Amino acid sequence: MQPRSRPRVAVDYPVLFSGAHTSGEGVFRNLTISGGEIMSEAPVSIGTHLHLQVQSSGARPPIVITLAIVRWKRDDRYGIEFVRFQGDAKQQLEDMLNQR
Repeated sequence: MQPRSRPRVAVDYPVLFSGAHTSGEGVFRNLTISGGEIMSEAPVSIGTHLHLQVQSSGARPPIVITLAIVRWKRDDRYGIEFVRFQGDAKQQLEDMLNQR
């Protein structure tokens, strides 16, 4: 396992997700600009491709990640790598993380 290149930021953000064979909701527990950890009881498998909508705090619009991949899974927690963002969502996420 390689060390993380960026520290994770502890958060508590609701997330909705969908993929070819799954959909559900959960909570991001930590984030970086390149991924994070979700807690959810929805069934997902390592390698699953997901579309995510992350609702940050306040009245900000959801951050939409059009492609994310499940990289690891342990019980009801799994690690997500962000691959493709919608519009300026990557900048929104970066701004949000810098404000924490």
